[in-house]
Amino acid sequence: MIDISRQVLNMAKSGDSKSVQAVFDAMKPEISACAAKLRTENFDFDDAVQEGNIGLFKAILSYRAHQGASFYTYAKKCILNNMLSARRSASAQKHELLTKALPLDESILLQSFETDFLVKEQNREFIRIAKKRLSQFEFLVFSLYTMQYSYKEISQITGKSEKSVNNAIQRIHAKLRK
Repeated sequence: MIDISRQVLNMAKSGDSKSVQAVFDAMKPEISACAAKLRTENFDFDDAVQEGNIGLFKAILSYRAHQGASFYTYAKKCILNNMLSARRSASAQKHELLTKALPLDESILLQSFETDFLVKEQNREFIRIAKKRLSQFEFLVFSLYTMQYSYKEISQITGKSEKSVNNAIQRIHAKLRK
């Protein structure tokens, strides 16, 4: 079992990127192990890891130590629940896609694979640039905003006013347009 200190958790929750990274590094083996067990034809390892990372991020933001569970136990449950939910969604859509699909030749499939790969690489690069250009608070707001949290929800999570959140989003837009 992995031990993550309350201080690191509190700093991660407040948006300290080094603490967030420390939590993600500590939980990476658990996410990978869970992803390996849950992968299917319609839900590959990388998708499972991504969903696990989202679950872990949600766990960091919503963990309450006074409710009795250790962070490790709570995070594993959040990771698993997020992965299972995504896998169910992927499985439910598999038949719909097959019934609407048209026959494809290999060149179209290869182009699609290349396009998907390039989009994933562009997203990784964008996140890397965002981490460099944004403050810790701005990156936390950016992360929550991209996960479709409202200004009010972001305000509650960060403990800042909605006006501060709005100002941060305006700064984020300006910094990422450069």
